[in-house]
Amino acid sequence: MLLEKSYQLSELSQKTINLRKYAENYQGFQSRQKQIEQAVTGTLLFVQSLRAFREREIANLDLNQKADSLLKFIANVEAKFQEDPEWIIDNENFNRNNFDSKVKDLQKALREQLSQAWWLYRIQKMPSTNNEILNVLDKVSAFKPTLQRIRNLDGQIREYNSIPQSSEDFDKVDRLIEELKQCWDGLNADEVPEAVLRFLRVAANEGATRGLLTPEVEDWLTKHRLIDSLRIRLT
Repeated sequence: MLLEKSYQLSELSQKTINLRKYAENYQGFQSRQKQIEQAVTGTLLFVQSLRAFREREIANLDLNQKADSLLKFIANVEAKFQEDPEWIIDNENFNRNNFDSKVKDLQKALREQLSQAWWLYRIQKMPSTNNEILNVLDKVSAFKPTLQRIRNLDGQIREYNSIPQSSEDFDKVDRLIEELKQCWDGLNADEVPEAVLRFLRVAANEGATRGLLTPEVEDWLTKHRLIDSLRIRLT
């Protein structure tokens, strides 16, 4: 009977020791878990963006070196943790600064390369607008609504600096760019002859002479229903 009680007391004592040890290590495990979760959460946003870019086949990012370095570090930690969970809470084993540095390096590379790819994507899809032409045509009231819409759309697109995280984000900007193209095409500014631009530029400022109102200019103004916008006066 006494021997049995001694065994039970020994087992109870060992359980007490294990529980105390677990309690002492619990905070360390929690700290590691929080650190790793933060790293995963911060990186996941960039991974989602990278997937969206690859769906559009517009991203060819070279991240192998930084990604491989982090993956090797994680693989080693995982193997050590499987052997002995307490290994991970020892700062000499799991170098927190080293881990954070590798994660930040990868995130920085992702951010920079995705931002560059996003900027190029928008620039390449944007229509070629001529601000000088817009400024000239802005003097003609008939063009004002379209010109204002063009400027508004252009501003929205250029301010859309957040890296897309899904195809839906790409679609939003694509729709704005397509609307901008339609507005610009509807304006037919690319087809405005130089003589017309010169006439409008002068007429909108100091006033054009009769000599600038050539048959070509008059035909263009008539075609675009702007001839009645002209006002003739003596100086």
